[in-house]
This record gives sequence, C-alpha cells and structure tokens, in this order.
Amino acid sequence: MSIVEKRRERSRKNSLDTKISGRNLFSRRFFLGSSIASIAAATAQNARAAQRFPPDHVLATDPFRPITHFVAPRGWMNDPCGPIFVDGQYHLFYQWNPEAAIWDNMHWGHATSPDLVNWEYKPVALSPHHDGPERDGVFTGDVVVDGDRAVAIYTGFRFGRGQAQIQCAAYSDRSMVHWKQAHEPVLATGPDHLHIGGFRDPKLWKEGDVWVMLVGSKIEGMGGVIFRYESRNLSDWTFIRVFYGPSALRGGDDVLECPDFFDLGSCHALIFSINNVVHVISGTYNKGVFTPLREDVLGHGGFYAARSFVDQEGRRAVFGWLAEKPWQAGEAASRGWSGAMSYPRLVEADPTGKVRTVLHPAVETLIGEQMFAGRLEAPLNVAGPQVRIRLRFKARTAGSVVFAHTDRYLHLDYNPDAGQGRFSCNEDDAPLAPTDDTTLDIFVDGAVIEIFSSTGVVLNTRAYGNPSRPFTLTASGCFEGARCEIHYLLAARFTTAG
Repeated sequence: MSIVEKRRERSRKNSLDTKISGRNLFSRRFFLGSSIASIAAATAQNARAAQRFPPDHVLATDPFRPITHFVAPRGWMNDPCGPIFVDGQYHLFYQWNPEAAIWDNMHWGHATSPDLVNWEYKPVALSPHHDGPERDGVFTGDVVVDGDRAVAIYTGFRFGRGQAQIQCAAYSDRSMVHWKQAHEPVLATGPDHLHIGGFRDPKLWKEGDVWVMLVGSKIEGMGGVIFRYESRNLSDWTFIRVFYGPSALRGGDDVLECPDFFDLGSCHALIFSINNVVHVISGTYNKGVFTPLREDVLGHGGFYAARSFVDQEGRRAVFGWLAEKPWQAGEAASRGWSGAMSYPRLVEADPTGKVRTVLHPAVETLIGEQMFAGRLEAPLNVAGPQVRIRLRFKARTAGSVVFAHTDRYLHLDYNPDAGQGRFSCNEDDAPLAPTDDTTLDIFVDGAVIEIFSSTGVVLNTRAYGNPSRPFTLTASGCFEGARCEIHYLLAARFTTAG
C-alpha cells in the first residue's frame, strides 16, 4: 500500500493529551509582542516535555499531514525566510523548532527544489549560539546573493538587552549549505530619535550600487511603521526614513511584520502582516519614496507572514505560513509537526493597482487522475482527503458544499447577501462578489485547505475532522447542479540530503 493510500486509510488514534495551551502556541505575534522572557521560559519547559516525536512511519502516514504542501520534516514551522532562486535551485528557509512541535528554540530550516514542488531537506542553516547576538532565537529575515557569496540578515533575540530584537548577519557561498553567523549584529538598535517597540523581519533588495533594507517596527503612541535603511556593503547600515506608516491597524504589539516590497509593472506593492492578515498596499515609487494609493488583503483565512521571491521565469511569487488552529495546538504537538507552507502563488496587479495572487503553475503538476466530471446533482463518494475539487456555479443565491466522511471535514457556504457577497469554509471567510459564472478551485491536502476563486480571492483554512474513507461530497442551493471536476492530488517528493 502506498504512503498516499495509507494516509487516506489511517484514522486518528490514541492522541496524546498535552498540557500545552493553544493560546501560547498559535501566534508568533503573541510571543514577539509580549513579555517575551517569561513566556519563553514557560514554553521551554513544555518543549522539553514534548520532544519525544512519533516514529517516522507514524509521521509519514499521518492523514492530516499534507502530501503536496511543504512541511518541515518534524517539529514546529512558521514564517518563510528569504525564498530565492539561485543557480537553477529554489532555496526555502523557514522558522523551525527541530526539537518539538511547539513555538520555541527557533532556528532556520532549509530546503531546496528544482521546481517549487519536490523538495530536499538540507542541514539546519542558522541556530542560536550561546555566545552570539541571537542566543535566544533566530527569527525571520531575508537572503540575497552578492557576487560569490550569499548573505542572510535576520532578527536575533537576546534577552536582557534594552532592545531584545536586533538584526544579525550570516554568510555562505552560493550553495547556501554552510553558514557562518557573525558575532556582532549589523543593527543593534532602531533609530535613536524614535521611541520604538518591536524591531524585526528585515527584507533586502539592491537599487543600483545601494542595498536597501526594510525593518518592521512601531512608534510608541503612534502605530506600526516600516523603516528604510541603506548600505553599500551589507554590513554598515544607515537609517534613511520611515518608509511607511504610522498605521492605524492594530494587533499583537502593533508592529507591521514581515515587510516586503516589489515592482509589479503597473504599480509597486508593499506587503506586511498584522493581526492574522497579510495586507498589500499598491502605489508609486520614485527616488526611494513610496506613495500609497490603494490597500487590499493579499490572502484570507490562515495565511500569514508572506514573503516574495522572483521565480525562474522572472515572475513575482510568494509563500505564506499556514498555522494550525489555536484549539488544535495540543493535537499538533502530539502528532509531531505543526504548520505548513502555502502553495507558491504568483502576484499580479491590474492597471488600477489592484493586487491579487493566483496559483503558481508549478502546482498543476501535482493534479492527478480525474475521479469525476459532470453536474453535481447527487452525493458523490470520493476517496479523500487529498483532492482538488473544481466547482463552476452561478453565485447569485446562497448554497453549501460539504465534503466529509462522518462529519463536516470541509463545510463551505456562500452568501450573496453578506456585504457584497462572501463565502466561508470551516472557520474562515472571504469576499466573493455575486456573478453568473464563478469558479472555485478547492485543494484539500490532509488538514490543509486552499481555495482559489476566479475573482482572484484566495481563502486558506484547516480541517481536522474524521479523515477515514470514503468521503462524500454533497451540495445544496447554488451549488446544486454546479459543474464539478474532481482530481486526486499526487504526492510531492520530500527527501533528505545525504
């Protein structure tokens, strides 16, 4: 029996009862924006208690573990860090606790891929050093190539400092396998003249002979901001200005996290994350000054900490972190893994500056044999939960779709009268304007669900129901009689470097 079949057959059994609270495990902002030292001490004790991972064969056949999304080999995973295409390979770095499936003891994991689909796990890239500036954790950052070397600049934590969050550097050759972490930070404080709270998640690019770095922060009493720094050598950085903000958005410690900035042709786009949402601001850019013109949401539901890169074809693409639901934290810890990366997406803008994402074409190679094509007129038995369901329907009246074994593993509702139209799936929702011809591409990959709409809206959510076969797909309201195609998802290859 193949691994995919075993995953489809295997039900949840003998889940361990953990004492780790979902409140402490869900949000990177909760940890980064609170009394960090006391929280870290409490979670460290839990981490030591949870280090006993299930055997590899149990991890491999966990029916909730996705087979087409990137996941760490084990342990906790959150933000993508410095995705980059170099010398024919994609490199993906990510926040990782290799010792337990809870937030603690943060490292940078590393994987490479020739195609954004099949991945090889590499050795840990960056680790906390007891005598280093990142002694208490290696956090989010970026990677750039400068001639024959690769440079990572990332946020390090060291408690007991006036500024616990500092920007650190590491260096490698272009293979990016062996890194040397600098003993001193490249930025030990924020701008001297500003009273800031939070200072993290650097993003880099080059303009002519000058390197530019954005860092997320907030100005006390004013709101979240993004700072612009410049350097000619990637080591000595000068504060230039507040690049964006202060923002009226609130959440966590109000820091605008994971800033990113890029050219989309018809406009420039700034993205950042706050309060469980990735925001995108489009506008004009001239001589280092960004003028915002429009604000949108880049992804809905459980999509956070997005980071962009340029793919092999020169297109702007993005990954985001898909977190577990808070109430599922204990179960995730006992299963030995937590968090997944979104599918790669292309980022596009129309002539008005409206930014949207679409599924990266690379993912199409994971769509396998067709199971059904026709009208959704009666309940269908489907061998879930790794499938793509494409629905084409008239979004004018309300309706529901349920995909499940004995419960509501996936429950999708459409309501044209909610605002200007909304659809929801499990605990998450997104706008969907009424039209006479709407398509939803629903990817169900274990516990991970990504829904791509023909309007450009993408919704992420999670599913933790009964994964036993067979699943049944039922429809009501506007989905009755919808055109429906169902395909198996093929398992991506995940290997470990020898």
